[in-house]
Parts: sequence; structure tokens; C-alpha cells
Amino acid sequence: MISSTKFERRAFWIGGWLVAFGSLAAGMIFGWKFGTSFLAGGLLSAINLRLLIRTVNGALAGSNKVHGVRIAATYILRLLLIPICLYAIMHFFFFGIIAATAGFVVFSSGILIEGIFEGFKVSQK
Repeated sequence: MISSTKFERRAFWIGGWLVAFGSLAAGMIFGWKFGTSFLAGGLLSAINLRLLIRTVNGALAGSNKVHGVRIAATYILRLLLIPICLYAIMHFFFFGIIAATAGFVVFSSGILIEGIFEGFKVSQK
């Protein structure tokens, strides 16, 4: 069984590489605004995922050190972060909203790819 931290590290690693290559490709094909927007979407997705992991781990820890208000505040911050950052991307990089959304999705696909790799490892055993 794989530990969650190892899974998380590999999912972030895969997502990071996908965003890096996607930003370069978008920048070379469509221009620097699209490449920058793609990168901004990927970074937003990375922050979103990190906050989600922190919130879930805090909620599941059941420790008295972690207060329910802090967990709820982190979760609400994560939910507010997405539309605020996407609005900022639309305002400053108005040509690249599709690229920013693609960057957001591509980073999250690192989790899907890592899950598929783990599925194949388990099925081979």
C-alpha cells in the first residue's frame, strides 16, 4: 500500500511537469500571454490542491490542536481562491482565459495519471 504523502508528491510532480510543458507549448504556439495564463492556472490549481489536502488531513486527524473553525476557514478560503484568481487572470490576461482554465485542469490531471499508475501496479500484483 502506498502512503498518501508519496502519492501526493508524485501527483504534484506529474502535475508540475504537465503545467511546465503545457506553458511552454502554449507560449510557443499561441504567444506569451497564453503561456503565462496556462502557468497561472496551473499554479492556482496547485495552491487549491495543497489547501484541499491540508483541510482534509486536518479534518481527519481529529486532533484537539486543530480547531473546526480553522478547518472551515481553510476550506472556504480554498473555495474563494478559485473564482477570485480566475477573475484576476481574466482581467489581466484577457486573451488567455481558456489557457488558464486548461492549466487549472492539466495540473489536476496529475492526480488522475498517478491514480492510473497505481491501478496498474495493483493489478499486476
